[in-house]
Amino acid sequence: MKRWILAAAVAVALPYAAASPRACSIDADLHPFMGVLEPAPGDIVPPTGMTGFAPDSFDAQLARERRMALAIRPDTLRRHLRLLTEEAHVAGTPGDRATAEYVLNRLNAYGWDARIVEIPVLLNYPKSTLVELVEPDGGPLAVRESGVAGDKDSRDRGVFDAFHGYGASGDVTGAVVYANYGDVEDFAKLAGMGIDLRGRIALVRYGKVFRGLKVRNAERAGLAGVIIYSDPADDGFAQADPYPRGQGRPEDAVQRGSVQFLSEGPGDPTTPGWPSGGGGKLQRLPQSQAKGLPRIPSIPLSWGEARKILQSLDGPQAPRGWQGGLPFTYHVGPGASKVHMKIEQDYAIRPIWNVIATLEGRDHPEQKVLLGNHRDAWTYGAIDPNSGTICMLESARVLGALTRTGWRPRRSIVICSWDGEEYGLLGSTEWGEGNAADLMANAVAYLNVDAAVSGRDFRANGSHALRDLMGEVLRDVRDPVQNRPLWNTVVDRAWSEGRSDWARLNRTRKSRQEQVRPFEWTMGSLGSGSDYTVFVDHLGIPSLDMRFEGLNGNYHSIYDDFDFVDRVVDPGYVMHQSMTEVWTRLAMRLADSEVLPLRYTHTATFAYDEMLAIEERAEDVAAGRPDSARFTAALGIAKQAAARLRNSAFALEKRADDALAGRDLWPAGGAAGINRALMATERGLLGPGLEGRPWFRHELYAPGLNTGYAPVPLPRLGQAVLDRDPRAYARGVGPLAEALNRAAAEIEKGK
Repeated sequence: MKRWILAAAVAVALPYAAASPRACSIDADLHPFMGVLEPAPGDIVPPTGMTGFAPDSFDAQLARERRMALAIRPDTLRRHLRLLTEEAHVAGTPGDRATAEYVLNRLNAYGWDARIVEIPVLLNYPKSTLVELVEPDGGPLAVRESGVAGDKDSRDRGVFDAFHGYGASGDVTGAVVYANYGDVEDFAKLAGMGIDLRGRIALVRYGKVFRGLKVRNAERAGLAGVIIYSDPADDGFAQADPYPRGQGRPEDAVQRGSVQFLSEGPGDPTTPGWPSGGGGKLQRLPQSQAKGLPRIPSIPLSWGEARKILQSLDGPQAPRGWQGGLPFTYHVGPGASKVHMKIEQDYAIRPIWNVIATLEGRDHPEQKVLLGNHRDAWTYGAIDPNSGTICMLESARVLGALTRTGWRPRRSIVICSWDGEEYGLLGSTEWGEGNAADLMANAVAYLNVDAAVSGRDFRANGSHALRDLMGEVLRDVRDPVQNRPLWNTVVDRAWSEGRSDWARLNRTRKSRQEQVRPFEWTMGSLGSGSDYTVFVDHLGIPSLDMRFEGLNGNYHSIYDDFDFVDRVVDPGYVMHQSMTEVWTRLAMRLADSEVLPLRYTHTATFAYDEMLAIEERAEDVAAGRPDSARFTAALGIAKQAAARLRNSAFALEKRADDALAGRDLWPAGGAAGINRALMATERGLLGPGLEGRPWFRHELYAPGLNTGYAPVPLPRLGQAVLDRDPRAYARGVGPLAEALNRAAAEIEKGK
């Protein structure tokens, strides 16, 4: 009863209608340059106006954006991709250095002030790799692809054999057990089935959790080694025709990748929390003391080679949900399959090369809108990451061309071509740590594109303060396949995927006597797995991560090459054109708006809604358990802090909108004072660091400790529920409330 009273009281203080998108943005008729919107399902209200701009500046801004969009060229995108994927470019190799120099030269030619920033980091390359079946029939297992006819790059012997970044050396022999996706629950289920795991070699499939956590989980369960393969049920013939015909993973394709324990903290593991090569007392830990690195060997294999192991396993039949796509019944083992792994890694401190380029702003050059993409790849990286690199270069070209017409952005735009992302977000993390003071004082937002195009479905995850900006840009960019605004395409999919949850949540609101809500499009939260991580999770900079996604069966294999993109994924480069336009419009609006388009009403609503959802999950987890295992801590103070942030943000947003429209006077500090408050608000959401992983400082966004990529919002509370830890849950309420109150205090300074 007490919990219901608190929830209802906060609901009154936090009225939904007060922070709706229509109430918090400038109302205006659709401009001719904007997309012609179609009716949206679920009575979803389309975005109107342009957040942060005065109505009399719409025409000039949209005209510039239109000129930019018309200048994007598919032939330039294609030429960049052909040159960037000419040879493999693993971080720190000569091929990688060549891509840095190419990007540097292009950016300088386009009128940007570009430079290479070299950073020393710990990297490993494979020295020798042997994986062989000892029983039932001896013989080596292939650790590289065989290639396909008509694709010259797929037969390049200069590509490294399959290996794991930050993998351990080792020489082990053991019987194999099949552990499904290798998450914590999978290994616990095997132990519960009476399977002896000690000294065995785990065979796990890619998916569900980050690969490094699969190795961590196996290590903690007492296994001696790990083989990770891609099952055709997940990204192969069960999903689509395999390459070279389609986008499914072929039988011999190997998914390389890093096995660093990413959710514990990214970056160079020998410089945790400080910049590599940055000087000072803290230089570098010995590798033996570095956290987040596996101690048992691991190797990736293709499903064609993994089949030779799987089909000889005995023991119990695999539990429900563990069966993959191969045409036999999966068993967990052990059985006749016995494997020998002998892996020797070559570890050394090696250089990587970020390319940083600046287009200086005219009014506030110290303020920075950051655009980032990484260049390094496990092989050629045509999709991951160079589909993003070519969009970045084309954005730089068209923005540079605009400056020759006399335009200069109000704020500086900084392009960041990161290196070492594949190993553990090295280039972005080390650069972010080394420039933390400047970034926390002056960074407006960070816009990340990694693998820009692997399909046709647009997805965006990000800081919820950027939601309105994202929606308005999607309204103004056309879907090149459906020939309609991207906003309509995205909303249609959101309605299809989310209407059941929306209806369920409204039933819950009714039961609490709260106001029901119309369906809305919103963005997913950020976890980790790409270069936005240091900016949002460590430095408190509002961030977006965007892509056109689809089945990417060649992910991290030798077949992620020019032919795959050019012939199969995006032959006309129309999706790349669209991504370039989205990315560039976002950058231009952040750089040119009079008031920064950051809407913390959405952040506060997100935090409040997540608290309600977490309370429900906590009740479900505790059902049937003793009182000592129940989550009894009340979230009232955190909900009240969310109410304060939302009310304060709404007041500031309305004041700014009215001033821009000439309906009210500016506050004493003017637009500059509002912008200072908005830039400080996300920083206010940083805390002292999460328990056990202090590098992650954001109190609203973090990856799950046992997922690696996927987010666990309000991580202190969300992770505590996942871990069934009522004490951690109780400890998490105070830091969350303090962060929300700090953010509210910052935004109140703008009024």
